[in-house]
Amino acid sequence: MKNFTLYILFGILFTFSSHNIIAQDRCGMVEYMEEMMKDPEYKRQYEENQKAFKKKLNLYLSGSDFLNRGTGIEIPVAVHFPDADESERACLEALAQNQIDILNADFTATNSDISSWNAVSGQFPGTNAGVANISFCIATSNHPVGLDPELLEGNPAITIGYNFGGGVGNPDSNWSGYLNFVVRNINGGILGFSPLGGSVAAGQAVTINTFAFGSGAGCTSVSPAAPYNLGRTTTHELGHFFNLEHTFNGDGTGVCGVGGDGIADTPEVANSTYGCPPATSVASCVPGQPALIMNYMDYVNDACMYMFSEGQMAVAEAYISSVLQPAFNPNVCQPATPDFDLAVTGSSEIFSCPTTDNQATFDFSYTTVLGFSETTTFSANGLPANATATFSPSSLNTDGAYTLTVGNLGATAQGVYTITVTGTSAPSGISKSVDVVLNNNCTEIVCTDYPSTSGDLPLAITDGQAGGGVGQPVANTALNIPDAGTIESMTVTVDISHTYVQDLILQLVHPDGTTFVNLWAQDCGPENNLTNITFDDTASPIVCPGGTSSTIQNLTIAPSESLSAFTGLDAQGDWTLFVADTFAADIGQLNAWSIEICTEQQLSTPEFSIEDLRVYPNPNNGEFKISFNPKSGEDISVEVFDIRGRVIFTNTYSSVSRFDETIQLNNAQSGVYLLNILDGSQKVTKKIIVE
Repeated sequence: MKNFTLYILFGILFTFSSHNIIAQDRCGMVEYMEEMMKDPEYKRQYEENQKAFKKKLNLYLSGSDFLNRGTGIEIPVAVHFPDADESERACLEALAQNQIDILNADFTATNSDISSWNAVSGQFPGTNAGVANISFCIATSNHPVGLDPELLEGNPAITIGYNFGGGVGNPDSNWSGYLNFVVRNINGGILGFSPLGGSVAAGQAVTINTFAFGSGAGCTSVSPAAPYNLGRTTTHELGHFFNLEHTFNGDGTGVCGVGGDGIADTPEVANSTYGCPPATSVASCVPGQPALIMNYMDYVNDACMYMFSEGQMAVAEAYISSVLQPAFNPNVCQPATPDFDLAVTGSSEIFSCPTTDNQATFDFSYTTVLGFSETTTFSANGLPANATATFSPSSLNTDGAYTLTVGNLGATAQGVYTITVTGTSAPSGISKSVDVVLNNNCTEIVCTDYPSTSGDLPLAITDGQAGGGVGQPVANTALNIPDAGTIESMTVTVDISHTYVQDLILQLVHPDGTTFVNLWAQDCGPENNLTNITFDDTASPIVCPGGTSSTIQNLTIAPSESLSAFTGLDAQGDWTLFVADTFAADIGQLNAWSIEICTEQQLSTPEFSIEDLRVYPNPNNGEFKISFNPKSGEDISVEVFDIRGRVIFTNTYSSVSRFDETIQLNNAQSGVYLLNILDGSQKVTKKIIVE
């Protein structure tokens, strides 16, 4: 699926740069949907959901009592604060619960200010305050594992520092089954956005800016600010997620006759309303009928919106029950019970070859929850035929590590095998599983660095606009990769001279012209330069040094959005790096950049065998011996690569009649490595396993 990335962000910035952000730009739903509907798969799924919704809505509308639609629906919620610090957890948990309390009141018309409706309801014949038969709860049990080390079973499903979806607006399959709220700084200053008719099955989210979430004093990184400090932005955006349109036709350019939101009991209105005018002072498109400006789906200040209509709640319930409810994770709002979790701690995919390897080893962790003490025994399914599976230890009853060794690979067939590792406890019979992949295809990962040789470097970065806004035109440069190959992983390195790096946005676009990733999205603050910065998905997010005299240099950091968006695509072609400055006064230039592409390739095959070659012990602890009879009379080279193709050892030896050398891989972690031995034109590649 196409990501919500800088293309739409540029669009939002361009569209809103001439406006007063806080006064004008409450909701980015329309721009978000315009971008997402360009993706055929997203559009197909959206249309399928709408069909299911319309069928359910017809059933709702055929009844006479909108308030009696069966048992209530409990909606499990997860809240994500990607830009916050763990030290704020207690405060952020309280703020998240505060917002959930607001939602529970707003959607059931039990909010304290609903009493204001009594004084004006006579001006709106046929319109009553809507009550949804739903409730929201922050999940407390059966949390996804391996995402946030501080997300403990039994505590609320709140992540801190976890980059949900790899960037603003992207879905996250790790959190499918939950109604997700992502609270982060949104470039451009809009208060929030949501899909129109969202999907919990796809892990989609409602995104809220840090100054518009919850109410009260807030926390250090998330602090509600007037006039949007009563949590109603989240109510508004959640309305969109539940398939509710704005009640107005336009935001300053609307006209009557378009139809409004299509709901009978919300009068059609040409344009949105801002501020806090008297409740019946704005005219609707119906003569003599005021606009329903106090409705949550208009744009007035938080203090002046306080109701949904019955028709809107019929739409919301129909959408929830037909599209969302079947995908909700069950029982996650119930108190956690003693249990255990399994997780892969090493590589989840190991490359092997039946002609050179005899075994492969995967690493796992076993973690108990709430004092669970039963003995859990491990098993494996999905092995290649003739392979063996050995667990060490074979069972655990306390927290610990264990390994799966897949043996007898020499008797197996080539192929890609998904191996399911299951832990089953006794006597209660609780069962949990995780998957790993054995790529038994005699392939290896080869990484190649492609530095930019473009003649336009150094490239001046066009200054941004006063008051905020992307510079025109956006600076861009291309790097050609001549080699074809399916991308397994990649890194990007940049060297930029620029003061106040928060002004910068860096976006990398694939040769297909449609797939793109934000490397840097107005991160940090007044620091200077991005000197020799490598963006790598396996690295940690940047820790900004702070201060106008600080520089950012010689670091490997996680990009703003995951480079995995390019995984599986062909590497060949012209890659484009866009560099945008979003504020006036600070300027700079792109000095150099490069891309390292890692692709899966067949293992090298020697023209001639190396006589009497022995590599032992294998597996080993990082120290092993190589012994053989050289034939070329030339220097002998030994190279060791990790599974991503990075050199961890290389040395050249003079030719001798008998080669006997001990190789020490200092600080090598457990895993599979590739050993290259070159004797003149003779070359052998072997897999070695470090335990």
